[in-house]
Amino acid sequence: GRCLKSLKLILLVFLLLATAPAYGQDAMHYFNLALESSRTRKKIEYFTKALEHNPDLAVVYEKRGILFYFQKEYHRAIQDFQKYIQLGPATGETYRMLGLAYLGSQSYEPASNIFTGRIKTEPKCTVAYANRAEAYRLSGQYEEAIRDATRVINYRADPITKVAAYTTRAKVYWKIGQNELAAEDVRAAVIVDPRNWFRDWFRYASPDDMRRAAPFLIIAIAFSLIFGLKVRPPKKDD
Repeated sequence: GRCLKSLKLILLVFLLLATAPAYGQDAMHYFNLALESSRTRKKIEYFTKALEHNPDLAVVYEKRGILFYFQKEYHRAIQDFQKYIQLGPATGETYRMLGLAYLGSQSYEPASNIFTGRIKTEPKCTVAYANRAEAYRLSGQYEEAIRDATRVINYRADPITKVAAYTTRAKVYWKIGQNELAAEDVRAAVIVDPRNWFRDWFRYASPDDMRRAAPFLIIAIAFSLIFGLKVRPPKKDD
């Protein structure tokens, strides 16, 4: 009896060892297919199959989470980023994407908590301050949003981050009826990045907000075009 049990155990171990490499190979096969594909839905399908063969392949969760995020499937993105963080050492960028996914899903408190956590570990991370400012704005915490956005504007921030801060603060000023201050921030954002600033303005905007903001934006843009040379651009080390 004991010999038979031992033989069964040996056979079981042998089968597990024999099939493990195959599962690993299958996972990497689908992972490589996902990388080679140019279609988002197909990439997601291949990444999912890779995880079916190897659910501990951490990098797949991160890559699939990014795809889910840009497909606006925010809850799935959140799950993938959380799993990636659970499995391995995550970068600050992973936490940023997790926070943005929370923003997209309108979970503003978890988003601000994620960005606050990154600020605690990286006190000079202007991207985290800009993202938290937007989380505060969306949750109606206008004073906090202005504070964080102003901090970014006064720090050495890259143009994309600085435009995001100007745009967030402009939206808050516009929301509370400070249209002149809002227009000044819009003009500053246009000067920093005249081609792409509008993407930040319409991010997370509802259709009603877009309709209401249109006349204000037209006036602000007109002023920036007419008087652009007279408005002092922010210095690089502001």
